[in-house]
Amino acid sequence: MSADASKPPLLGTAREWTIDLSVAVVIGILLGLMGPFGSFFNDGPAVRVAYWVCSVAFGMVLFGTLTRLGAAAARRLGLPDWAALAPVILAGTVLLGGPLRLFAIAFWPGVIEAVPVAAWFGQCLAISTPLVVGAYFLRARQAGQAGQTSARPAVIPSLAPTPSDATPSVDTSNVLYLRMEDHYVRIRTEQGSRLEMGPLARVIAMLAGIEGLQTHRSWWVARRAIAGVVRDGRNLRLRLVDGETAPVSRASVAKLRAAGWLADDAE
Repeated sequence: MSADASKPPLLGTAREWTIDLSVAVVIGILLGLMGPFGSFFNDGPAVRVAYWVCSVAFGMVLFGTLTRLGAAAARRLGLPDWAALAPVILAGTVLLGGPLRLFAIAFWPGVIEAVPVAAWFGQCLAISTPLVVGAYFLRARQAGQAGQTSARPAVIPSLAPTPSDATPSVDTSNVLYLRMEDHYVRIRTEQGSRLEMGPLARVIAMLAGIEGLQTHRSWWVARRAIAGVVRDGRNLRLRLVDGETAPVSRASVAKLRAAGWLADDAE
């Protein structure tokens, strides 16, 4: 579908990576000058800065990739992005610690005896955790501000109210469902799909008059899009006409039953 061309890259844009690596260089310079974990006594500031800049840049690439992949996996499971933070931090620390230790030994062979392996990975964890968590909440805050700034009728031309003497470019009755993808909302219609900056509530408000319900914190579904109900243990999902399945949160089950959407679902 041509509308999918607006989908943001899974691993981020060039602009995002430029910002990430620029921040990594600044942090590396500061750490090189401060010399944490005893590195202050290793050579002069130039060598320390070179070591820390390379280390933080490598970590930024590794954790930046893992964070984006982890967030995508969490969304596929119907979980919030932050649910991936702990696994990403632990996995990234394991993957980062080994190469960085070899890198440090190349600079300062005495590291082998001065810093035991367990202490080394503990230091990596101590540095990685605040950086990853801080980067996540900073990016989430920026996305929220962007969503508020863009919260005006013209943001979604195909769904926005139009003057009475104008012809709407898209019939909103063709909308099948809305789905959050990172900080964007995918608008699925009979003709295709497109992405727009969230939040989800703003896009839902533009669909007044369409029979539909929010089934999950990241999903809104039009009733006409439902092809069936799928039960997986205690979990329910709605099978949609395009082959997708929409999660139903436990808090939404009663609401959907009251609306008659789950009438055929066995208790």
